[in-house]
Amino acid sequence: MQKVATVKVDSFDYNYEEVKKGVQEALELLGGLDKFINPGEKVLVKPNMLEGADKNSGITTHP
Repeated sequence: MQKVATVKVDSFDYNYEEVKKGVQEALELLGGLDKFINPGEKVLVKPNMLEGADKNSGITTHP
């Protein structure tokens, strides 16, 4: 079974500390970073950061 974690971060200016806290919380919900990464490995964690907007603005996916 695959797991997905979502965490809402109320930071309209993408404040680094707030985003970092949200990413850490999401990783903990999935069982912690050590569950996925071995010591010495390099990884990139890319948070999907969007904001509420009109569907025609191109910010969000619209079928």
